[in-house]
Amino acid sequence: MRFFALALPLASVVCASKLDARQALTNTNAQIMPVVDSLDVTMRHSGPAILTLQAQHKFSDITVGEQMLALGAAFLKADVGLAKIPASSGSTTISPTNDDISIRYSDVMQLVSTSLSGVFGTGAVPHFADMVAALDPVIARTSLQLNVTSPGSLILVHRMMLDASQFFVAEGFNKTLTALGF
Repeated sequence: MRFFALALPLASVVCASKLDARQALTNTNAQIMPVVDSLDVTMRHSGPAILTLQAQHKFSDITVGEQMLALGAAFLKADVGLAKIPASSGSTTISPTNDDISIRYSDVMQLVSTSLSGVFGTGAVPHFADMVAALDPVIARTSLQLNVTSPGSLILVHRMMLDASQFFVAEGFNKTLTALGF
C-alpha cells in the first residue's frame, strides 16, 4: 500500500513534466500539413501510375523504377521539410488538427503499400527488392521525423495501417514497418 501511495505522486509528476514540455511548444500543424499534403499528391499520381503499369503488363525495372525514384524524392523532400519545422504542440480543435495530419499521412502510407502490393510477386521487376531496399529507409526516416515534428502522430497512423501493413510485409518494407510500430 505504501508503494502505491508513493508511486502515484511520482507518476503524476513524471506525466505532468511531459505535458509541460509539450505545452511550451507552438502549434506548427499549419506548417506540417502542406508537407504531408505534398506527399499525398505524389502518391495520388504515382500510385495509379503503378497500378496502370501493372494492368497494362508494362512492369519492368525501368517503368517501376521511375515511380520508385519519384516516391523516394518526395519522401526525402518531406523528411527535410519536416526537419526544418519546430516540434508542434498540436491541437485537437484548431485546423489542421493532430488527427488531420495523422489521417493524411496514413492515407499516404496506405497508397504506398497498396500500390506496390504484388509487384515482387509478378517477377516482372527483377530489381524490385533493390528498389525497396533503397526506398524503405527513406520512408522510415520520414515517418520517424513526422513523429518528432508532430509528436504522437504515428499512433493513429499505426491503427489505420493495421490491415494495409500486410502489403509492406509482403514487399519487404521492414524499416517502414518498424517506424510505424509493427
